[in-house]
Amino acid sequence: KFFGYLAKARWAFLPQVCDASPRVSTQALSMNKPLLMNDNIMGGWKYLKPGETGELFHDMSDFKESLRRILDNTRGASHPYKPLKFVKEHYGSAK
Repeated sequence: KFFGYLAKARWAFLPQVCDASPRVSTQALSMNKPLLMNDNIMGGWKYLKPGETGELFHDMSDFKESLRRILDNTRGASHPYKPLKFVKEHYGSAK
């Protein structure tokens, strides 16, 4: 079910600060879905490059701005995020 929901999404939201494994973030990126991620997360943050694979937020003081950026940038068929390209270039089978 998870992959079905993710396939329909424009982006993935990762608000947690504890993640035993960055599995959700890497699964989303491999499905070419940008992330809106809490930068306090203890795993997976290395996969997020703001403006390239998604957006980071620190707390509620900057959440609205980050949310607005990812919403605006993922409207329509084309957007500036290239998460799958990033994963292939940095963590692909040749690495």
